[in-house]
Amino acid sequence: MSTTFSPAETLRQYRPLLLAVEAIGWFHMAGKARAEFLRRQGGEGNDYQERQWHKQETPPFPWDDLLDWVRRYYSASISKAWPNTFADFTEKHAGQDPGLLGLLQAGHGIVSGVEKNLPGSTSEYLKQYAPHMWLSSPWGYPKRNLLADPPEILSPQGWRRLVGEIRRVLEELRDLGTQNVQDVALWRRWRESAIGEGSFIRRAFLSTLAETRLPNNDVTLWDQSYVAAALFKSAVAGALLNSSFPWPDDDIKQKTRWRLLTVAIGTEHYEARSVKIGDWTGAQGAIMEFFSRIAELVEVDLAVGSLLYRDGAVVVFSFPGERFDEAVQASWLNGWEQWLQEQADKIALDLDLETPPHVRLSHPTRSLVPMVREWKRARSTVAIPVHKPWNIRWLMPSEARGHVCPVCGVRLNGDPTNKGKPCAVCRERRHHRRDAWLQGKMGNDTVWFEEVADRNSRLALLTFSLDLEDWLSGERVDSLRAQAIPEWVRFNPWLDGTPNPVDPQRPYGSLTTYVKGKLASFDPKDPVLKNLQESYRHEKDWQSFFQKVVEDRADAPSWGTLNDDQRAVWLTHQLFRKLPSPGRVYRFWREAEEFFRDLLREFRQLASRNENPWRIRRLVLKPQDPSGWSDLTLYNGHWRGQPISLLYVGSLGGFVTASNLARLLRAEEGMDVFQNANISLEDEDTPSQHRNMTVDRVINRPQSYGHLGVYHPVIPLEVSPLRFRVLVPLEAASGCVDLAFAWWKERFARVWDRLPLRVGVIGFPLLVPYQAVVEAARNVEDALAEGGETWQVREVERAGGAVALRLQRKDGRETLRMVPVDLPDGRPDVFYPYVAVEDPKPRFPKDFQHPNGQVYRHVTDLRPGDGFKVFPARVKTLFMESAAARFDVTPPRYLEDWTAMREVWRLLQRVAPSQTALQRLRSELARLEKDWRSADGRLEASPELWEETLRSVLAHHLGVHGAAFEALTAAAVDGVLQWALDWHMTALKESL
Repeated sequence: MSTTFSPAETLRQYRPLLLAVEAIGWFHMAGKARAEFLRRQGGEGNDYQERQWHKQETPPFPWDDLLDWVRRYYSASISKAWPNTFADFTEKHAGQDPGLLGLLQAGHGIVSGVEKNLPGSTSEYLKQYAPHMWLSSPWGYPKRNLLADPPEILSPQGWRRLVGEIRRVLEELRDLGTQNVQDVALWRRWRESAIGEGSFIRRAFLSTLAETRLPNNDVTLWDQSYVAAALFKSAVAGALLNSSFPWPDDDIKQKTRWRLLTVAIGTEHYEARSVKIGDWTGAQGAIMEFFSRIAELVEVDLAVGSLLYRDGAVVVFSFPGERFDEAVQASWLNGWEQWLQEQADKIALDLDLETPPHVRLSHPTRSLVPMVREWKRARSTVAIPVHKPWNIRWLMPSEARGHVCPVCGVRLNGDPTNKGKPCAVCRERRHHRRDAWLQGKMGNDTVWFEEVADRNSRLALLTFSLDLEDWLSGERVDSLRAQAIPEWVRFNPWLDGTPNPVDPQRPYGSLTTYVKGKLASFDPKDPVLKNLQESYRHEKDWQSFFQKVVEDRADAPSWGTLNDDQRAVWLTHQLFRKLPSPGRVYRFWREAEEFFRDLLREFRQLASRNENPWRIRRLVLKPQDPSGWSDLTLYNGHWRGQPISLLYVGSLGGFVTASNLARLLRAEEGMDVFQNANISLEDEDTPSQHRNMTVDRVINRPQSYGHLGVYHPVIPLEVSPLRFRVLVPLEAASGCVDLAFAWWKERFARVWDRLPLRVGVIGFPLLVPYQAVVEAARNVEDALAEGGETWQVREVERAGGAVALRLQRKDGRETLRMVPVDLPDGRPDVFYPYVAVEDPKPRFPKDFQHPNGQVYRHVTDLRPGDGFKVFPARVKTLFMESAAARFDVTPPRYLEDWTAMREVWRLLQRVAPSQTALQRLRSELARLEKDWRSADGRLEASPELWEETLRSVLAHHLGVHGAAFEALTAAAVDGVLQWALDWHMTALKESL
């Protein structure tokens, strides 16, 4: 393994410079974080200039005093690269200059997205005005009216605090740089304090806009600034590695490209091997530490890039790439991929990971569109552990004997008498979360299954996902509009004093024909094209323009492989679509993860609800004889006929309860009922050995472990953009799913057809092996990942700023969808609510066609009989009486059926005569299903006979009449009644 790598040492020498330019990138648009900027953009006259905010401070903000040390230290090596003053980075970041300023302009321009490059006069109609200055989600959900309900940053106090933070960050940077600090940890702490998860700068920039025009009010100031800083930093690193970099070149902005550095490890292998939850959370902690060290290497030690994407198995960073005028791989990039692989291997071995990581550098690009392709390839590579020489370290010589570890499967456990004992490494991982819990690092979340379990000793593993991959790759962004062609024509009837030539009645076809007619020769003064793309007038030929507008921002064919008809279609599409710019792609995955984190906060509250306050409390039981108990060991026993789990903590001289005390104590009872209690206990690792413990004293909340007094009965297993897994009490699972479904319907209403929520609910008793539960969860997730299908419009009605769609699903049943079609200020939303219809050609003015032939239609233009593609939200519930249930093959249901099922149960609670009647009804329905359906689930009778049979069964067992009877009959025909009975009576053990 290489010990030195000259290019890496070069970057380490320039670390202060690279981190300084990253900081410049963070702050180059800081002037937008003021209410005055939003008010001026919103039509309120003021003379605030956001690019010169530093001059308006009293005294002026000293950019040069805080940053000139960088120029002094590195003037000899890049003497031609510096702008006249550091204020140029804030004042000229949208221009076109040579040197370092040009590299910032390259990153800024790419992140902002070329769809913003519209002449001011022609994009005036896209403005938001001060009464309605909304920050939107990337899927069109209005999140906050920034001036009517301002966040802290838009107050005078917030601005003063921000300026103070910027000054502090730059002063600390100066101190580290001028003192030539070599300690990477100190640089990492500086960077974390500046822009870490809890930093004020990050929170402030997340809460306000970088762009106020519609529909680009979906990207926050943080998204723009952070990603621009990442690309700026990587571009400068590449320039430093290239000894012949053309610093004086005025065209640096247009020529700069980047690569993506992807690092992956086979996370699912560790999950599948886990015997207990501690095995998985411990391995997960080691994997997160691996990614943390990789991030420190890339972001701080080498300062060569910044994180652009993260989930549980893959991280992606920005990395330098060749310029457009470097036609082949540049020599200054030689050896990087191999060296980075060696560094990743070294980190993984140091953390005792059993499988090698995978490292890959992408081809050069000017967008994040290839990112999904990169991490899909990386995930595929590590799905089966990479085959390569890999050293497994033994912690102790005595471990190299005994049985193979049941968890990792590669080490020996050191004990020939115990096959179930893990090896030393896996034992250490298994207890990692226990140690973190004792130290208060887990917040108030529990780590014990016994505390999560409900009154029936049952838990639920909830798994949620949003079908995000095609959004990150840019594929589903095709359905969104940066401008609607008819709206653009309406608000721009004249172009350079001549009538707009695009026909407003057939705008898509008319514009495509117009563009095709202009391809014979390049005219930079063309009134239509320079109106649609401001940089068009700076281009010299069609091929160059096509490369930047189309090839850079889409998975599209190159200019030379297309004919003029195809080129015109691609140009028309790209000039009006909402592009997957780096800032927006970054926002997609961050917003998805934020959605899951918001759900987790609410789940903690839902799971903690109980009329018995003992549900979320812990006690310390001090034994009469404290000797002989093993420290930090879990003991299981029974008291009052209920199981109880206790963790012995030697420093407390007693046992901390690790069970749901609401199963042991009534609400009105006090903790003194444990006084003198005699409990027979056994070590969880040696269950055959029993010992009695008599309680001498009960403590409510010990001073040294006060954080353990109360808890949330929730265990988060994974929170990433692609998947959210969490353990909750089974009795709380239905409420959690209800909330997730309600939030999804509200927040993703404009894109519900192509951003589905997939929900898996796996209920299980406490004694079912965790490994079986995880396997069941994976099977459920695979079943939920079905593709799209076509639904038919039955009825369309416009009312109250929304469109109500009555739709026929693939299964023949009907459902209702409400789609918002107005923006908060009352204007029509012509940007988000489009669907992929079956029509071969556009029919309505707002229709448009993707170059692959797919026609998209605004929901207000849908008509009965139209068919369109839907990626349905689905749910699958599974209750595991035993481990064998993990092989269940019941197909998933549509997620809206979950609500119907819950309503059916509430109806039954009102009208059913008794619990016995429901039990008999459930048995009879199960018998009918078995007798009347074939092995593949098909009904072996006419639908009419089946319905009449169900009617008679319901009438006999429930004796209901009228509307309730009809509703229950319809639910029985659809299978929803049977689902309601099974879920609520078998899984939840609910009664009337």
